Amino acid sequence: MLHVAIDAGCDHLQKPRRLDREIAGLLLMLKRAKLLLQNAQFLLWKRRHPLADFKDYFLEIAQSHLARGLPHPTLGQNLSGSAFATSGQKTFPSLARRYGVAPDDTCVDYGCGTLRVGVHAIRYLNPSRYWGMDISTFFLAQGLELIGSELAEKKLPNLRVISPATIAEAAAAKPKFLFSVNVLLHVHPSEISEFVANILSIIRCDGLAVVAGQWTEGRTIQVARQSWIHSEADLRKAVQSAGGHAIFVSKSSHGGRTRGLMEIRQNATAAAG
Repeated sequence: MLHVAIDAGCDHLQKPRRLDREIAGLLLMLKRAKLLLQNAQFLLWKRRHPLADFKDYFLEIAQSHLARGLPHPTLGQNLSGSAFATSGQKTFPSLARRYGVAPDDTCVDYGCGTLRVGVHAIRYLNPSRYWGMDISTFFLAQGLELIGSELAEKKLPNLRVISPATIAEAAAAKPKFLFSVNVLLHVHPSEISEFVANILSIIRCDGLAVVAGQWTEGRTIQVARQSWIHSEADLRKAVQSAGGHAIFVSKSSHGGRTRGLMEIRQNATAAAG
């Protein structure tokens, strides 16, 4: 009788666990269905804008959200995590210490957004040593407003919309350091080669680029409408194709996904060319 009672008790405990697994499975199915719907929406948008890229789609959605005052994890004043003044305050100082960035070094913030991290680099660097680059004047104008006219007039940050001309302009400033934070996640797989090539064009032979983000051991996976975790193999291939090499510095790893820093430099032969 005791044996039967124990079995019945175990079965009673296992039922909630089975239910939890079933709920988790349903939630995963719903997430995948939502992604399929959102990807279909992008394809319909692409039919209306055949010459546009995914980054244009990203920009349209982001601008709409910011204009309506909706919270965003990394853009605008209404950040979903913390206040603008404190949100990115540890990121740039940590990078500067790790890579020996001095106040008189020229630095490029590639994908600077509305200067959430950039404001702390601007404060640290000497006047005109900061270059902030993004895909939209809308982001840059908001960032300039958020950092305030006093800091902008004192530090004279160089803010540019990404284009072949501004990439050449930033490269001519001979930056020692380029950093890109929370940008890789939003680069569409079809645009990863352009992303990497632009970075390598800016840093040239003497610079170092550091891209903070995540990568997978296997294939690239989509995790949200505008978010991907790229495979390490795809990232290495893109860097090598653009004439560079990458070192992947792991900070944490879980479930085949790694969070860390991708250090990118030009190959000597590419730099000489």
